[in-house]
Amino acid sequence: MLTQSQAASRPGKSSPKAGARKKSTPEHAHSRSETIGFLLWDSRRAISHEFERLIAPHGVSRSTFWILRILWDEDDKTQAELAKRCRMKGPTIVGIVAQLEREKLVTRADDPNDSRKKIISLTPKGSALRSVIIPIVEDVNKRATKGFSAAERTQLKEMLRRIRRNMDNE
Repeated sequence: MLTQSQAASRPGKSSPKAGARKKSTPEHAHSRSETIGFLLWDSRRAISHEFERLIAPHGVSRSTFWILRILWDEDDKTQAELAKRCRMKGPTIVGIVAQLEREKLVTRADDPNDSRKKIISLTPKGSALRSVIIPIVEDVNKRATKGFSAAERTQLKEMLRRIRRNMDNE
């Protein structure tokens, strides 16, 4: 066993002095509300709740929004492409597409190059929703980043992308 003076002389090793308190991590550093995971989840929950509240009167849910958003940017996608882009499983996409089809927002047709695949396309009604929903997206994003400079918004987006890449690579 080392004496206090021997321990103190070892680099990176020290022995607590009599009566001295051991330094501790601030209590809040490990509390649930201060973890990156919780802060991301809670922020996403708040943004999603507000977004869903605003799009619901237009007959759009969060899950149908993601499919519409992809098709608004690039129409005529297969269900498999939509599933990959949305990071959802195939059966989930099938149900969402069926719902969008019932609401006459999309059509589903056989792929002329591969009869096993279905091509999902926007209807005029589905396309028209873009001009209603995208301003809501912009408003919610603007409110979520109120008080942020343009540089801070850019930095936040890059940090969030890095987190996603880090987790995708694990």
